[in-house]
Amino acid sequence: MNRRALAALAVVALFASAGCVGPLAGDQQSAESRNATVIGVVDGDTVDVLFADGTEERVRLLGVDTPEVHADISAGEFEGVPDTEAGRSCLRSWGERASEYAIERLAGESVTVEFDAESDRRGGYDRLLAYVIVENESFNRALLANGYARLYDSDFTQRDDYAAVEQQARENGTGLWSCAS
Repeated sequence: MNRRALAALAVVALFASAGCVGPLAGDQQSAESRNATVIGVVDGDTVDVLFADGTEERVRLLGVDTPEVHADISAGEFEGVPDTEAGRSCLRSWGERASEYAIERLAGESVTVEFDAESDRRGGYDRLLAYVIVENESFNRALLANGYARLYDSDFTQRDDYAAVEQQARENGTGLWSCAS
């Protein structure tokens, strides 16, 4: 192997070990996962992160949807919750609790932002779509298990697992599922 090929291989190895393999279509994010610090919580399913390279990004948690706190609530998105003032009020309360939970668990924390091979890298409003891993636990999945969120209708690798987790929360009337009557 000549020196030029050896040098190129060394550069590729260096970038791979740093989590920077190369740009993906139209996106500056390149690794399947990246370490970051949560610098802000927008609501229960959206956070702002700072990557080690100084890049700030808004991340929409993949596969989950918490009740809105910054817009009108559509109870129809949460199966079994009545589209009444009482249903919407109950959901709004759980949306606020989901935001508080996100602040408690994520604000200022070091996390891993993990991308999914089956999902788009970016969603609406140009936000990254990803799993957020904190203390070796998927925060996305925890939102479902604790009844702070519903399964979001999109394609992603963890969909079957997330559906089972949501179903268990629904059957137990956990969190927002207590709003169903």
